[in-house]
Amino acid sequence: MRDYAKVSPRFWLGETGRELRKAGAEAQVVAFYLMTSPHANMLGLYYLPVLYLAHETGLGLEGASKGLKRAVEAGFCSYDHDAEMVWVHEMAAWQVGETLKPGDNRCAGVRNEYASLPENA
Repeated sequence: MRDYAKVSPRFWLGETGRELRKAGAEAQVVAFYLMTSPHANMLGLYYLPVLYLAHETGLGLEGASKGLKRAVEAGFCSYDHDAEMVWVHEMAAWQVGETLKPGDNRCAGVRNEYASLPENA
């Protein structure tokens, strides 16, 4: 589990934030949870059953499913229901940085995180 996560104040005011606001409170809660979840990683690509999302946000299964669907529709993330994997589209840019130099220690972290992902056929 990560010790911290970066969340920009632009989360609320940027283009995607405005789309999430239009999508409703469940979408905002889900999006914020996806960035700060104890299951998340710096890549934003991780295993997350909807039941975890429902329980840990307190939204219940219906609210979590609705919020996730709307977060996907807003372009915030993608979700593979069969593999139960979520991808938060811009998370790596927010958590790692948009560009890395080859010798940057974060490169090893990114490689290790990616290597630890389950196979997804």
